[in-house]
Amino acid sequence: MSSLSVELPARWGFWQRLKNTALYYLIRTAAAGVRRVPPVLCPAIATVLGTLAFGVAYKERRRAMEQLAFALPEVNARATCRHMFIHLARCVLELGHLPQLLEETPLTDAQRALLDAAFAEGRGIVAVTGHIGNWEFLAQVLAKAGYPVSAIAKPLYDPRLTQWIDAERSANGGRIIWRGETGAARDMLRVFRQNGLLALLIDQDTKVEGAFVPFFSRPAFTPTGAAQLALRMQAPMIVMWTHRDAHGRHQVPLDRLIPPNIEATAQAVITLTADLTARLEQAIRMQPAQWVWIHPRWKRQPIESKSTS
Repeated sequence: MSSLSVELPARWGFWQRLKNTALYYLIRTAAAGVRRVPPVLCPAIATVLGTLAFGVAYKERRRAMEQLAFALPEVNARATCRHMFIHLARCVLELGHLPQLLEETPLTDAQRALLDAAFAEGRGIVAVTGHIGNWEFLAQVLAKAGYPVSAIAKPLYDPRLTQWIDAERSANGGRIIWRGETGAARDMLRVFRQNGLLALLIDQDTKVEGAFVPFFSRPAFTPTGAAQLALRMQAPMIVMWTHRDAHGRHQVPLDRLIPPNIEATAQAVITLTADLTARLEQAIRMQPAQWVWIHPRWKRQPIESKSTS
């Protein structure tokens, strides 16, 4: 059982408590409903829901198409954006059928050999990923296979939702370290002392320590925590993601990276972060519709870039 506190924030007034409580039970009810949808119907339902979202989510659609236009001018931005909404809807529906999905997506012998070799070094593993494919599914694949997986995540606005998500994500043996919670930094270091795998997402502009590195040929503010940890702990790194193939089956590519045996200077961290980001970019280029283009990835720009634009 999760040890997270479910005490509601004192800053919430009566109406905010009422609204958030209604949302909480609505989300829980919707999740229960998703579990009752037969898996065979999920693709068709996702097409309907995703197409509807594409039509009504004007702000998100416009942002996604604008970012697609400059990042991948060779693709049809409108069609790719529509397929992205359908993909996201399908990801949500798939979460209601995780046990079956995990049974259908076992790790291959080659994938296990790569992971086993990294664990054999005894220094833990830094796993780097992004919001590619069904990222919620990724950590659970590794945990289901018996690997000690911990992932960093940001708590939700409602502590009841955070506790619920914690229980859902930990169902197969994985563990969530909630950023900002008491003892989170200590828990991260414990992962390496216990030769575990720590997964971090680095493909969004968030309020954490980071640096500007190229992403689709444009500077993007990128979290540097993964690179810092790998260099300081001298831990092997694995870049990983999921992709849904043409038959609807999930593929789990793993890309082993051995960080240089150098001091974790600011420049070394930025260089390694740029390398990791380039690998994620390659994965996104393979299946552009399976990345979250609705996130304002380039919302911050270096001062010098603004002055010359």
